[in-house]
Amino acid sequence: MTETGNPRVVLVVPTVRQECMRQFLDAWEPEFAGHELIVVEDNPERTFELRSSARITHYSWRDIDQTLGENRWIVPRRTDCVRSFGYWQAWRRKPDLIVTLDDDCLPPASGPRGFLAAHWRRLEQGGGHDAWVSTTSGTVPRGVPYHERQRRQRAVINHGLWTNVIDYDAITQLSQVRTPTPVDFPDQTIPRGAFYPMCGMNLAFRPEITPALYFLLMGRDFGVDRFGDIWAGLFSKRICDHLGWAVNSGSPTVHHARASNVWANLRKEAPGMERNETLWRLVDGTVLTATTPAGCYRELAAAVAAVAGDDAWLQKVATAMRLWSELFVEPTVALQPQPGQREKVPAGVLA
Repeated sequence: MTETGNPRVVLVVPTVRQECMRQFLDAWEPEFAGHELIVVEDNPERTFELRSSARITHYSWRDIDQTLGENRWIVPRRTDCVRSFGYWQAWRRKPDLIVTLDDDCLPPASGPRGFLAAHWRRLEQGGGHDAWVSTTSGTVPRGVPYHERQRRQRAVINHGLWTNVIDYDAITQLSQVRTPTPVDFPDQTIPRGAFYPMCGMNLAFRPEITPALYFLLMGRDFGVDRFGDIWAGLFSKRICDHLGWAVNSGSPTVHHARASNVWANLRKEAPGMERNETLWRLVDGTVLTATTPAGCYRELAAAVAAVAGDDAWLQKVATAMRLWSELFVEPTVALQPQPGQREKVPAGVLA
């Protein structure tokens, strides 16, 4: 926490668009002032400079390659999943809160002030689940407590939503052209044992759950795309349920400014759609015994490896998941580079 009692926040934004990123910084300027911002540019080198009152550390593929060495391939390129590198870097800085946004997500109509505080407030509220179910309707029979009828849990993920351009899959996006559907944004705790479609555009989480929020191998190099955040939500929710942590969804919202190309989305999503119908069953049926997010994630990686068979993509994913979990080893020295500087990793940190 800061001296004023506010949470210390590190923000992570992936980008490949200079002008979009500058508009993003201008729009969020009052809110991000004084906080640390990690920008992961999805290019071989940094191609532009950024100015903000936030403390910016600007990474590119070069930094990923130099830092991860032979394991650099676990951070995919030409996809928003490059942000995983930013998550890991944010975790190493030991903040109270990590927030990630897409570069086309702008403040809501009410303005930027209070956005980070709203995410923190939703986490601090925790989550609640009904612990009692009445056996009748219209009345409550004998034995049901009058007051304490909920389980309260510590919340580690707050899934913020979006106005203007909704996060639809391509098929639903096409259907909305003919018959638009009104959308509500309820504040809720995702029930224990249930999954939800996690979107990475507006997400806040406590650092301890970072090992479970790896965005998988997506993009042009792997033939699967647009499921990185969805499947990260799947794995992380299973782990949260096991560890007794809550996941909230709803506010605060952002204004999502750009609609992606529906036909390009359809081509990208098609290879993953069948897997999306079955992967959750594997995750749901995996028995977890570990007591840490990284340990649980390794157990899920082993479960993926066990069913991969001759599926080359799943084989790579299982290996990448294991290697990702192994990054979360406490370094022997503090690694906090100054904004704008690349960092070197001491020997043994990645062992």
